[in-house]
Amino acid sequence: MTTKATQPSSPETAFTRMQATGITTIAYLAITLVVCAGHVLCGESSAFAQGAFTDNDAVTLNTGLPREAEGITVDQNLGDSLPLDLSLTDSNGNEIKVADVIDGTVPTIFTMNYSNCPMLCSIQLNQLTASLNQLDLKLGEDFRILTVSIDPKETTKRAAETKAKYVDDVVNQPLANRGWTFTTAKQPVIDKLADTVGFRYRYDEAIQQYNHPAMLAFISPKGVITRYSLSLDFPADQLKLALVEAGEGTVGNAVDQFIMWCYSYDPDSNSYTPHAWRLMRLCGLGFIGVMLAALVPYWVGRKGGPGSADQSPHATGSPVDSSDNPSAVETHSNEQ
Repeated sequence: MTTKATQPSSPETAFTRMQATGITTIAYLAITLVVCAGHVLCGESSAFAQGAFTDNDAVTLNTGLPREAEGITVDQNLGDSLPLDLSLTDSNGNEIKVADVIDGTVPTIFTMNYSNCPMLCSIQLNQLTASLNQLDLKLGEDFRILTVSIDPKETTKRAAETKAKYVDDVVNQPLANRGWTFTTAKQPVIDKLADTVGFRYRYDEAIQQYNHPAMLAFISPKGVITRYSLSLDFPADQLKLALVEAGEGTVGNAVDQFIMWCYSYDPDSNSYTPHAWRLMRLCGLGFIGVMLAALVPYWVGRKGGPGSADQSPHATGSPVDSSDNPSAVETHSNEQ
């Protein structure tokens, strides 16, 4: 029996095997460490997720307003009147009175903003200018706008720059420069106007800005607050209805007045909606009118027709013409 001798491994082959075995071992160790770490992390995460809040823990949701936003609102003082004798400074530097704008002729949109407002005022006035461009009422003729700055430090020059910006945006209102008045005022005047329209705002010292709501107040020609708009969106049709209502008959034609009669203001949706009861009455009157228009000619025709009782000679009491009645002539002849 012949035994085959085993060839001894060369040093290079042995080293290669040891190297491969070492790499494999290291790879296994690395995978094991990763898996263990994963289990540990998952366990901790699960423990946090399951153990942080138990069924007996009370969970309180933060549903309140931030401190900066508390009290920032609008009290809708409908029916109150603006003080028309308060002094303002317009964007040209002229001293004017509120009564110079609200002069008893047309309604006015009243806003309170300030030129250095970083966001809200720009959004509000941009939306307003967009609606003004779609409005068929004429700014400067049918209504006016009075904007009063809530910043007593705002300069006339800054107010003029703000006016120029927004007047230029109202391309479809050629009289906007005359009809839209931007003003500044002293703090007591600002406070008086804000209290009258219910405009609640606050100066934040930390950020040196005013926290304030968005508001349009619609004022009658005599200075009475008739309506508010508290959203950032002012659809042109809603804007027109509010102006027609505030105008008290001085704005719009007969059709506009009729449309206003068909609508009523819904405070929940902050918009004008069709008045159901008035529309039902209108439909009922329309139905009666159509029925009368259809039946009256029929009644008149029956009354004046040849077979009607009114056309009978005996019914009317008129004398009988013997020439038209042969029997009457014949009887007269026999009697002779």
